[in-house]
Amino acid sequence: MSSNESFGVFIIYTGGTIGSLPKDENDPLSPLAPAPLERVMALLPNYDKMDRKLVIGDKRIRLGSYSWPDPIDSSNIKLEDWVALAKVIKSNYNDYEGFVVLHGTDTLAYTASALSFMLENLNKPVIVTGSQRPIGQLRSDAVQNLVTSIEMAAAKSLGATVVPEVCVFFRDELYRGCRTTKLSASSYNAFNSPNFPALGVAGEHIVINNFYKAQGSAQALHVVEKLSPDIASMDIFPGMSPTLLENMLSSQGLRGIVLQTFGTGNAPSTKEFLNAIDNAVSSGKLIVDITQCRSGEVELGLYDVSAGLLSRGVISGMDMTPEAALTKLSVVLGSEDDINVAADKMQINLRGEQRQSVFNLHFNSGSITEDGGSATVGALRDMVNGRDLYNPQKLQRAVFRIMGLEIPGEKRGRIELKAYIDMPDANEKTSEEGNPHFLGRNMKRWNASDGPESIFLTVTEQARAFVDNKHQNSITVVTLDGTPVTWKKLNIAFFVDP
Repeated sequence: MSSNESFGVFIIYTGGTIGSLPKDENDPLSPLAPAPLERVMALLPNYDKMDRKLVIGDKRIRLGSYSWPDPIDSSNIKLEDWVALAKVIKSNYNDYEGFVVLHGTDTLAYTASALSFMLENLNKPVIVTGSQRPIGQLRSDAVQNLVTSIEMAAAKSLGATVVPEVCVFFRDELYRGCRTTKLSASSYNAFNSPNFPALGVAGEHIVINNFYKAQGSAQALHVVEKLSPDIASMDIFPGMSPTLLENMLSSQGLRGIVLQTFGTGNAPSTKEFLNAIDNAVSSGKLIVDITQCRSGEVELGLYDVSAGLLSRGVISGMDMTPEAALTKLSVVLGSEDDINVAADKMQINLRGEQRQSVFNLHFNSGSITEDGGSATVGALRDMVNGRDLYNPQKLQRAVFRIMGLEIPGEKRGRIELKAYIDMPDANEKTSEEGNPHFLGRNMKRWNASDGPESIFLTVTEQARAFVDNKHQNSITVVTLDGTPVTWKKLNIAFFVDP
């Protein structure tokens, strides 16, 4: 193999509309069926099928290929197909500078998201594309999508900007794979990236946005092969039966759920609805909240109708697409048995799929008896991935959360309390103003029969000052009215920019 033979693009053909041609090549009216890849490639302009090279400008781009033994409609894609696809990329990784995956459009965004999470330490372009009309038909978008994808994958040979991540190219825009969703069943502009800018635009010239593209990795490519199939996605809707929700969430074998909610993560706050959520989380299921809206993000606790979800253990999917949330959940649960650790890992930005990472420092549950006025609790464990990924300099916001507050034996709840970090001797008389350990105070009233309550305090400056991942932090909670209280969960959530 010559020194420049490691250049070129490897094309992987899984099936889909782009490769559908008349079954009888001598009869253009015969039924469409998946065609052999070489027959598809022969329709490309400037393709030399003898040398298997595509002429782009003054360059001849070497093309390698692999075709699914039995090309499939993308509606039939399975987890094992994603694993097989990732393995094909890995086995050819050292021989090519980039990859193009030809795929049906129905589940293309799911595959792009899955590959984004499965291909760790990726340092080369992987462009996923397809078409709305079969190649060879009048007004087909297939040739433009395929040729431009090859050009983007061959950026190193062409002296252009390399985008070393999994992407989707369609029509004239290049999107991050785990930020892409399908918006139209028929438009040539079928895909979009609702919460993240396009990585590039292909007009007369291809223009790449260097500010947003990934940097690539110097480490060896690693393929995540273990995916969990024990996941589900469900939308809530007005008037949804709590019994129906309970039955769905209690399905045997189910480990993770992407719950698509209203607006910024809101859902019914009725006792029956929240009990169904509480039962699911208590039984070891991981629930990720994403919005049903086309754009925007979940902000659990912003409204009272989402605070109940947060206090029962539902986690925020922030601004992830449904495709990214579901495939990330499959990857995380595939490698993590501890559901609590998996919940924390789901909130950390892995491939640019969400706007921020949320690192969580969890503390023990606790109680304050009527005779006492304070209780000090230590951290349950280190912040997941905190020592490797948490960067205090990029901390934008920190929120202290006391969740599952209850007053034993009372029908109506009223509690006033304050909290300190790393100050175990704090009590009712301990100073607040000017005290860097002071986290804040809050008074809460609620109807205890409706279930437990939560208190949220912004503690950004205190978090910067005291949480360094080098020592074990403690939290001291002080009641101000002598009322006994218990809490199930206590944590500090750190919202960190990439």
